Amino acid sequence: MAYNSPTLKAAILAAPLLTIAQPVSAQDTDARDTIIVTGTRFETPLDQIGRSVSVISKEQIEIRQQHFLFDVLNSVPGVQVTRSGSFGALASVSLRGLPSDQTLVVQDGVVLNNPSSFGNSFNFANFDTAVVERIEVLRGAQSTLYGSDAIGGVINIVTKDGREGLGGEAFIEGGSFGTYRGAASLLAGNERASGRITISGVTTKGFSSADEANGNVEDDGFENTTISSKSRFAPAANLTFELVAQYQNSENEFDGFSGGPVDADEIGESEEFSIAGFATHSAFQGLLENRLSITYLRNDRLNLSSSTPTFDALGKRISYEYQGTIKPADWISIIAGAEYDEQESEVTVGFGGNQEIETISGFGLVQLQPVSFITFNAGVRHDASSDFSDETTFSVSTAIEIPQTKTILRGSFAEGFRAPTAGELGFNPNLFAEFSDGWDIGIEQPLFGDRARLSATYFDQKIDDLIAFDLSAFTFVNIQEFSTKGVEIALDANIYDWLTLAASYTYTDAVNLSTTIAAGNQPEDRISIELSAQPVDRLTLSVGVSYNGEEIDGAAVLDDFVLVNVRAAYAVSDQLELFARVENATDADYQDNLGYGTAPASVFGGVRARF
Repeated sequence: MAYNSPTLKAAILAAPLLTIAQPVSAQDTDARDTIIVTGTRFETPLDQIGRSVSVISKEQIEIRQQHFLFDVLNSVPGVQVTRSGSFGALASVSLRGLPSDQTLVVQDGVVLNNPSSFGNSFNFANFDTAVVERIEVLRGAQSTLYGSDAIGGVINIVTKDGREGLGGEAFIEGGSFGTYRGAASLLAGNERASGRITISGVTTKGFSSADEANGNVEDDGFENTTISSKSRFAPAANLTFELVAQYQNSENEFDGFSGGPVDADEIGESEEFSIAGFATHSAFQGLLENRLSITYLRNDRLNLSSSTPTFDALGKRISYEYQGTIKPADWISIIAGAEYDEQESEVTVGFGGNQEIETISGFGLVQLQPVSFITFNAGVRHDASSDFSDETTFSVSTAIEIPQTKTILRGSFAEGFRAPTAGELGFNPNLFAEFSDGWDIGIEQPLFGDRARLSATYFDQKIDDLIAFDLSAFTFVNIQEFSTKGVEIALDANIYDWLTLAASYTYTDAVNLSTTIAAGNQPEDRISIELSAQPVDRLTLSVGVSYNGEEIDGAAVLDDFVLVNVRAAYAVSDQLELFARVENATDADYQDNLGYGTAPASVFGGVRARF
């Protein structure tokens, strides 16, 4: 890629609200039409999606120098990241004010949520972005598409493919806290086969997970190694096989809890392995596509305190799925499929016990485009489980583009559910599933010859029988009702060919209606601003500013705070780039999780090479 190309300049634009993607310049008005979202199961141009979806590209991630998944998501509208201290400490992500247990994470078709965690949640602390091609964030209930655990939404991660010929890329960086990070990828391919293999790693001494302001001084380090591969083979024009695999090994030091986080000799070890195989066959000149998949996830966690195990759990998930896509006409697509999913949790030390859950699902989706400017989607899914009642969910969405003004109107209604997990059922076998229904409506308007876009959406969602932990009874129970509603507004613009701006504002009102208490760690107000520039050839500059409003955390109220990150990159050649950044440049002293520390001003720099 030439470093002064329009594509790179377009990629500089930061995340807009309703549809985060490579922005459109006056010279590239069709760019948005080429962006395909796969997390909706239909491969659909971004402008034709009725759901609230954000797409973050690898170019944006590189320009912002965001090296962990939670860093990328922190600037997405409707997303709240909560961390428990230093690098490698638990990082959770909630969508639209809903608990993080209701966020489903999918990578290349593999569900990554850990069955051995109490909420079947995913720990975002360990996920390195070195392999990411793009990230799709689908907000709102998505159970019709993915079944359980998708009440809040879905984070769909697509990793990099191989390439034509032989090539590679690598980077290494170092900086504050004795941090070193690097990754190397080898890519190859031809007309019939392609592949990629990547190894990445990070080591750091970190900082104290328990806030140093409370007298805690022990640094908590982190080490992580990830090996990832992706390959495709097409023996015939209508037949494709794909294999993806990933292995991750990490160790982090963390602090104990005694009336609040305190220094302690705690170590967490995690080993995760996932593998998936896909076979896709098209027939009748592409009118019918059949897709078979087998996915497997294994997550082994061990916590130690002074070398003594305090928690030891193994979570496993295996899924078999068939999906058929029929296109009887250019304006209609129909998907029908079935899935068998088996989850298993084995807890040898700690609470939760052993549990196995089997679920059989059937789903059907239809997409209609009766005219070029109207797209309509509807779907239904039925899940039958061995350990909770059957659930049927329905969803509908539409996108309408007004040709005269290019205004895009979006709207959706969706039901969702979250089944009690193996760990939760180990506490209380009488739990039943949470159920949700919600809707959103949005508008997007291009301005100034499509050099700017203004977008807004309103959402409203309610959850019945939310599963929560009752400390007095020391078990999980179904509480009555939870509500979340809010507004997301964004403006993104190409001010000049070399200067872009994106700004977004999110208002969230999330309340446990059974107690009338606002949801914890969910600020009402969040603002994100990204300014990126290429003032001269080969030099890219960017600054990110984020505002996080007051949060309720138990009986405490956490103060609002502002974070500023500054980055620069210089392309010595098309193959070699130097980069540097300052995180928390104003050295803000803040907490986003009561009692846990956050990083002071820190500096990092490195070099990236491609061939």
